[in-house]
Amino acid sequence: MQRFIILAGFFAMIWLAPFGARAEITIHSVSSSVVERLPAYEAQRLFAGRVVGSQRADIGFELAGKVAEVLVEDGQQVNAGDILARLDTRSLDIERSELLAAKREVSARLEQLDKDVLRFRNLRESGYVSVGQLDELDSRRSATEAQLSQVDARLKGVALRLQKSNLTAPFSGEVSTQNLEEGVLVSAGQPLMQLVVTGSTEAVFGLSDRLGRNLTYGQQLVISGDFGRWPVSVVSVAQNLDWRTQTRAVRVQLPPETSAVDGNTTYLHFPEKRQIEGFWLPLSALLQDVRGTWAVYFLAPADDGLYQLRKRSVQPVYQYEGLVYVDGELQTGDRVVTAGLHTLSPGLHVSLAAE
Repeated sequence: MQRFIILAGFFAMIWLAPFGARAEITIHSVSSSVVERLPAYEAQRLFAGRVVGSQRADIGFELAGKVAEVLVEDGQQVNAGDILARLDTRSLDIERSELLAAKREVSARLEQLDKDVLRFRNLRESGYVSVGQLDELDSRRSATEAQLSQVDARLKGVALRLQKSNLTAPFSGEVSTQNLEEGVLVSAGQPLMQLVVTGSTEAVFGLSDRLGRNLTYGQQLVISGDFGRWPVSVVSVAQNLDWRTQTRAVRVQLPPETSAVDGNTTYLHFPEKRQIEGFWLPLSALLQDVRGTWAVYFLAPADDGLYQLRKRSVQPVYQYEGLVYVDGELQTGDRVVTAGLHTLSPGLHVSLAAE
């Protein structure tokens, strides 16, 4: 009998223990914010684009020939006028030597004819030379002078071809591609290198006709990428659409201090106002509800000075950088819970966390 009484007392203690724990009620303190209903919101649309040099050029020799020397490599910085490569000019050097020798010969003959003309004129005054002989000598001198001019012109042509045998940089920049090797035969005008301006970069995007047509020169926008987030200004907007993509090309000028380089992928942040009523909330305020719907915890004032949690259904409209624009059963001035939803349940009485 005594053993039975002891066991009964033990089970009674176990059964009464939860009621003792329930006597100590913990009031949750929640983070919250007051919502404001808006008539519209501004969506930030993203358009992918590419950073390009403000100036680029595919360059090559103006003459055909064999490459004798390549002086630059991919990625090398060059200044305007720097020699990038040279052609073999041995045949031009020989031609130039021959023309210089011919010039010395013609110059010597012309010098002798000048002396002969002077002497014939003196003899003509004395009557020893006829007018016909003097005219013939003048004609020979004029022909020799013309030969000298012809040789000079050919020398200038050789000098120009020697100059064009050097591939020079048309502007300061970076050698982005280089498809050239020594000993290779190249044709006139063949693209051999690509030169891109550095320090002055732009970005190109394709926008729909509806959005692109409203952009104006100098309009301020924002782009982002691996190089950070930067303000930019519109440089140009194409008047015609690309028939393949049905988009309008938009070029923007990047600030000189950005680290963006030719070829970087970048994104244009394009604001678009949409006339839909709703309010902004942090993404952490959304609670997943039944059948794929969403809700928030509305804080209804209670008689004990606390707030009671009540669910309110909402429809997410737009999400951007940790915020979500929703429409639902709330009005301006309503207070909703913004964090810690996993510890809460409908009907629970809570207090407000210090803001």
